[in-house]
Amino acid sequence: MPDSNTPTRAHWRTLVLVWLAAMCLIALAWWHVLTTIAESKARELTVAQTELANLTRVSQEHAIRTFRSVDQVIRFIQVRYLEVGPKLDLAALVRQGVIDAEIFPQVGVIDAKGMYAVSNIVLKTPLDLSDREHFKVHVAADTGQLFISKPIIGRASGKWSVQLTRRISRANGEFAGVVVVSIDPGYFTRFYGELQLGSGALAALYGVDGIARARMVGTKEEFGTDASGGPIIQRLQKGELEGNQTSASKVDGVERIYHFRKIPQYPLAVFMGKELSQVLTNHNHAREDLLRQVVMLTLLVLTLAAVITRYLVQVTRALEVQRLARNALQKQAGQLNEIFELSPDGFVSFGVDKRINYVSPAFARMTDQGATPLVGLDEHGFSHWLNSLCEAGTSFDGLSGLRGAADAAHEGDKPDGIDAKTITLKGNKVLQLALRSSASATVSQVLHLRDVTREFEIDQIKSEFLSTAAHELRTPMASILGFSELLITQPFEEDQKREFLDIIYKQSIAVAAILDELLDLARIESRRGKDFKLTRFDLNELVAQTVASYLCPQGRDLPVVVRATQPQWLLGDAGKLHQAVLNVLSNAYKYSPQGGPVRVEVDALLVRGQLPQARIRVTDHGIGMTPEQASKVWDRFYRVDTSGRYPGTGLGMSIVKEIVGLHHGSVSISSALGQGTCVSLCLPVDSSKA
Repeated sequence: MPDSNTPTRAHWRTLVLVWLAAMCLIALAWWHVLTTIAESKARELTVAQTELANLTRVSQEHAIRTFRSVDQVIRFIQVRYLEVGPKLDLAALVRQGVIDAEIFPQVGVIDAKGMYAVSNIVLKTPLDLSDREHFKVHVAADTGQLFISKPIIGRASGKWSVQLTRRISRANGEFAGVVVVSIDPGYFTRFYGELQLGSGALAALYGVDGIARARMVGTKEEFGTDASGGPIIQRLQKGELEGNQTSASKVDGVERIYHFRKIPQYPLAVFMGKELSQVLTNHNHAREDLLRQVVMLTLLVLTLAAVITRYLVQVTRALEVQRLARNALQKQAGQLNEIFELSPDGFVSFGVDKRINYVSPAFARMTDQGATPLVGLDEHGFSHWLNSLCEAGTSFDGLSGLRGAADAAHEGDKPDGIDAKTITLKGNKVLQLALRSSASATVSQVLHLRDVTREFEIDQIKSEFLSTAAHELRTPMASILGFSELLITQPFEEDQKREFLDIIYKQSIAVAAILDELLDLARIESRRGKDFKLTRFDLNELVAQTVASYLCPQGRDLPVVVRATQPQWLLGDAGKLHQAVLNVLSNAYKYSPQGGPVRVEVDALLVRGQLPQARIRVTDHGIGMTPEQASKVWDRFYRVDTSGRYPGTGLGMSIVKEIVGLHHGSVSISSALGQGTCVSLCLPVDSSKA
């Protein structure tokens, strides 16, 4: 029957489609948002790069014009110095406006010895500049190039300056000095400030050597900053003239987006950069808004899908419950009939007129009803008929007696008001009867019958077993208690004490043996072979090992062992089978006290129509048994001799039968009084290959 909580297949398909649609909608929304975010970021970066490229171009043009103006001044001074030498009046040229002192705060000439020979400002003391880089580079060689120094503190002006120099050579190539024009690096940073790049933005004029001639971050001016080894410097050194770069600054560690341009003809480049976080500020705000929106949309879609799912499951369950209810109503009659047909208990139903209207098949089988018609009988007729089936000496009190018992039970401590009675039919079949009243419009009462013959027999067996076990234990315990009491209450000689203690010890051993065998039997019956350790072994070897481990009574010969011609492979618990063979072998010696050979034989047993078996036969020439005694030898606590001459518990052969039975084998015994006994254990052979 389908579970009422399980949706139908159609509803499952609907649920799958709902969730697929929800997942597709969520995936589409996230794809759109992520794509929009990526496009927004790319757009912001593109705008920033375009802006930086334009600013870089402006700064490049500004630097080119500046350096060209400087170079013109340098060349003018170079020519004039060759004409007039130290008489060149640079201060007058500044006053005349020939040289713009605002851009070039200091101009001058260093003579061939490195001394400041000519300057537009008055020098209080002679200045030796022979150690300056912008002097040494021209002394070393005439490159014909304009040299632009790193930012330094001027010795004449005492301010930051960038020295632009050219060599002065006479007509014969002789070194005559160096023209020096100092540029205030703040000239460039002031220009960068007018660009209004914003806080955190960077504008710089770097040399290809990685040293900043002028660098401005926000409103902070820096000169001589070392960025050598940085990614942009490396690209310039490789010959790149222009490009973009996004990286963390080597100077301050801030991640920026840069644009750079190499200044033609000069070993300089202009950098423009903006903090990446500032460039993406609007983008980040938009991204957070979009992510919040898509998360809310995702939660909304999931909630909607969950609500639809819950609704469909509830609808499905309701429909399933209705369907099952209809099916239950349709099948109820048939199911009840099947229950009565298959039930091992019997039922007899009486109508409101107290006449039988239904008899179950199980009741007919229990009572061997045969062709006797019961339907339509009243209570009295039915009671008379059932009483006629009872064993002699027993009787059925009738339904009125059962009803009286039920009423008494109802008034007592039985909540259902039911009390059962037993009757014994001919053939010793024991039935338990109970009468149940009904408030139905068609049924007044139902007689319930149950066959309790097996339970009755088991109860009798249990009672007999407990009685026998108590009797077997009572005898040794009486000796133990009696002799113990004597030892406690009476004085005895040491020999008598030892004799009494020996009796107590032997009787204690007997009690322990009974308890051990009872426990063995209980374990075997309760576990039903679940604790067997199954292995594959040869029965010949098992019997040989068992015989070798057996300690024969004093003065007796070892048993004669006859092995099978071929290995007899078994699959079983070798330890348990060793115990079974040992029990049989011990009985063979115990019940042949006058001597005589004991023979243990292993052979193959082939019976047509049956699987092959291996057989163990243990034969003695002892006291033997009558057929009646042999039939009881497997009963618990049964002993052939009751005189006490042969010690034992009467449980050994019961254990043998249980062990062999759990190995799917069989046991049998043949005996003749005064001639001896042969016990056979038959076990199935394992036909699988080793």
